Amino acid sequence: MKKDFILMCLMLITLFLFPFKVFGKEDRLLKIEQKIERLDQRLSNIEMRLTRLEANVEDIDKRFEELNRRLEFIQKLPIGMLAVFGGLCGVFVGLLLWDRKTFNDRAKEEALRELEDKYRISDWINALKEYSKFDERLAEILKHLKLL
Repeated sequence: MKKDFILMCLMLITLFLFPFKVFGKEDRLLKIEQKIERLDQRLSNIEMRLTRLEANVEDIDKRFEELNRRLEFIQKLPIGMLAVFGGLCGVFVGLLLWDRKTFNDRAKEEALRELEDKYRISDWINALKEYSKFDERLAEILKHLKLL
């Protein structure tokens, strides 16, 4: 009996010192469910991060598109400026040629008027025409020069 008692005491002491963890099916299922819930939480956190990343990527895409539009405008700007400059040069050359022509025409008219006023050429021609009525040789010369 003493032996049995001592044996029982030793068994109880070992049970208290080294307790065995014996889980049932329900405990295992609970732990699995908790792990699954933690995994679900992690996955939902990952999904939230991914949606934020997608939003950031879309913002970056919009910025790149805006930069592309600006670059296209900047590339077209020198071409437009060159076209405007060329057009202005063409207008300037046209105006210069027109002015030169009108200036030359006016200068010729003015020179003829001055000569007419100074030397009275039309009076001379009229006098020669009148004299050609009396002189056949002068009439032929004036006809040859197409003054008659």
